[in-house]
Amino acid sequence: MLILSTAKKVKQISKCYNIDSRDYLNIDSRDSKNMENKNQENEKMITLKEAAKISGYAPDYIGQLIRKGKLPGKQVYHSIAWMTTEAALREYLLKEKTKGPATLAAKAADSVRTLKTQFQFQLQAARLFKSVLYVAMFISICFSLLLFYIFSVSLEKHFDKKALERAEGRATVQ
Repeated sequence: MLILSTAKKVKQISKCYNIDSRDYLNIDSRDSKNMENKNQENEKMITLKEAAKISGYAPDYIGQLIRKGKLPGKQVYHSIAWMTTEAALREYLLKEKTKGPATLAAKAADSVRTLKTQFQFQLQAARLFKSVLYVAMFISICFSLLLFYIFSVSLEKHFDKKALERAEGRATVQ
């Protein structure tokens, strides 16, 4: 539901500012992975510590800027480390230095970047939930099979015991 609302917001913003939403929000994961690979080849990614040395900000603050969508970046090693590019960091620092009346295009780009970041987080959360759900299903199936096995073995022992008692009862009668 949240993913759909984010996609709707991107479409609304793109209509409002006459921007093609497909340029900013790649819903097809294969296309976005290809674009990420191309971007990585063109620009060298830097860690938050390196970005902190360049900017003078704390690494945590730079990570917060990335998560809020104010600074482009990406998460590597699935929720462990964040990385950005030096060019993006310098652009952000320049924008902060000359903070004045922002242009309409800059506001639109910031809004789209923020929504794209939120969409990516929601997509990651959905993937994580899906994985956890599969693991829970696997564990419940294994547990059910174990219970079925225990029940069958105890039922088999019960029937063997009854059969043995009947056989002993017939042997004593004869």
